[in-house]
Amino acid sequence: MNKRQLLNALYWIVASLLMAILLQDSLPSFWNAWLIALFLLPAALIVKFGIEKTNTLPPIKKGIRYFLLAVLSLFWGYIAILIAYWYILELNSATVEKIIINPFFIWILIGFFVLLERVLFKTSKPVEKETVSIFSNRKKTVIQIQHLAYIESRGDFTIAILTDGTTYKNTIKISEWSQKLDGFLRIHRAFLVNPNMATLSGNEIIIDSNTSLPISRTYKRMVEDYFMET
Repeated sequence: MNKRQLLNALYWIVASLLMAILLQDSLPSFWNAWLIALFLLPAALIVKFGIEKTNTLPPIKKGIRYFLLAVLSLFWGYIAILIAYWYILELNSATVEKIIINPFFIWILIGFFVLLERVLFKTSKPVEKETVSIFSNRKKTVIQIQHLAYIESRGDFTIAILTDGTTYKNTIKISEWSQKLDGFLRIHRAFLVNPNMATLSGNEIIIDSNTSLPISRTYKRMVEDYFMET
């Protein structure tokens, strides 16, 4: 387990304790509240990983996925409460406080800690230089690195693709691009990506939510480790 994974695990343990504090007024003891909070953690993780996958989808599919995530998290929230009350804690259902089964309360409780984790653990991936100069179409072009999405190699030439879709064909090899762009991430023999615009999704990298690039087996472990550590 690397440092980031350890910190995430500790975060969710602390989050469950904070959830228990919020729930304890509705339950006989703090430990009962913590038990329910622990049962709610899978719902929070469903939302967390669901959002990471959903952000790479087109707007319409994204809306549908968010709706399904809301339903799924609420369903699991109710299952957690039912299990804790009737099967483990053996409490009378009549003692259930209305607030604890309010769907908006469950969404707010889960959503708050998911968003807080994203804020606390969100790190920018550094790109050190501000600009890079190349020759494209027989003239010198200065590119703002922050606007450079990725580099694609096509045999004896490469193409620099910007976030607005602008492309610059040039004769710089992708290995030379790697040296020019210290903060960029090699994911394939043909692709070098700006990590500030990249999202890991299975065996692909999603650039700026609308472009999918394959990760080769040669670079897969390195790419996964990179996203784990940052």
